[in-house]
Amino acid sequence: MSGPDLTVDFDFLTDSERKLGQLKKTFEDIEKRRDEMDKHWGSSEIADAMAQFVDNWDDYRTKLIEGLDSVGKLVSGTKKAFGDLEKQLGRRDEKKPKK
Repeated sequence: MSGPDLTVDFDFLTDSERKLGQLKKTFEDIEKRRDEMDKHWGSSEIADAMAQFVDNWDDYRTKLIEGLDSVGKLVSGTKKAFGDLEKQLGRRDEKKPKK
């Protein structure tokens, strides 16, 4: 008898889901730190340049957060779909008569 045609690593999917959530939270929390840094820039020219950079970064950070959320949902959906399939197959195998 050969091995399974498909093997799903649920630990890997769970770990990926957790790490994507942590990354998303980290990037969401960066905005809070932005305002704390204003007093450290020194001259008004540097402060203006940094404010422009931060505003530009906010746009990209938002896209990054959306991407992390999207991938996280895909991983979660994949984990759920394979978990449901595994349960279905287990029930099917329980109903088969033993030879």
